[in-house]
Amino acid sequence: MDRVPQKARFYIALTVTAAIAVFAFSIIFFGVYQVYFVPAALFNSDFSEVSPVEEEFGQKVVNVAVLGLHNRNEDNTFGEIYFVDTILVVSINFDTNSLALLAVPRDSYVLLAKSEVSDRIRQSYSYGFHQETADPHAAGLKAALDTLDSILDGVKIHHYLAMDLQGLRELIDSMGGVNFTVEEDLIGFTPRESLKAGPQQLDGRGYVTYLTYREEDTRDDLNRMKRQKDLLLATFMYFKEMGLFSYVIPTYTAYREHIRTDLSFNQVAALAFFAGERLESDAIKDYSLTGEYFSPDEGETYFLALDEEANKLIIEHWAGR
Repeated sequence: MDRVPQKARFYIALTVTAAIAVFAFSIIFFGVYQVYFVPAALFNSDFSEVSPVEEEFGQKVVNVAVLGLHNRNEDNTFGEIYFVDTILVVSINFDTNSLALLAVPRDSYVLLAKSEVSDRIRQSYSYGFHQETADPHAAGLKAALDTLDSILDGVKIHHYLAMDLQGLRELIDSMGGVNFTVEEDLIGFTPRESLKAGPQQLDGRGYVTYLTYREEDTRDDLNRMKRQKDLLLATFMYFKEMGLFSYVIPTYTAYREHIRTDLSFNQVAALAFFAGERLESDAIKDYSLTGEYFSPDEGETYFLALDEEANKLIIEHWAGR
């Protein structure tokens, strides 16, 4: 058998190397393309194309209740009774590419669903949880949503998304943190629960610390709610600037055990791309229910009595009536 000349061997090796490089680059490019443009394709071939939000929801306005759930254990997962720590209803208008946030104070004194008890709305989950049902967490969420529904003056909640704070902390860490300017020193019970004032990159723990921080005055819930909305708006702007909405879908799937929602995978994907591609910060409005604090025990505990007349107007503006 004739030997292959050295020059020919060189060109054969060069051709094989080039072919391998092109093949490897194609695989890498396809993977990057999927992460950035069709991340749903990473999980199921049926999701190779993300549908427009209008197709996924079939209506131009969708109201989504967003609940932040919290318990006092370090391992904050769906194995414990929760307090409803953050309550937002997000009204999304796909026709005008706009969004309106309605914040509900967790200290709101209301009649809790599935009970004959009036208490802070943050307790609504636990009242439902204690019913004798096969899925106490489902019962807890239903009680919280039914209680929220009772104060929205007839505005329908179409979907819900609830997430525990442990999952939120891990999600923020996985996204690399969020740039945010803390307006003043926040002094918690421990250094790990405290934040220094100034611009900084909040990791997951810092993010949750800011989100849940409350002054010593138990009537601080309205200020706390404003801080939460400031942080959420800053998060939106940071994700938009850094192009991070493309990573929401893989991250959402990775932390699915911390989330309860009736949104389908396709709907979550469509919302993420709506936020990343069609929603601008100046198209976001925010509203908050209001009221006056009162104490039934001479200052030991405080509740927020909602101002029904004022809140009726607030809800009308928020819902675009």
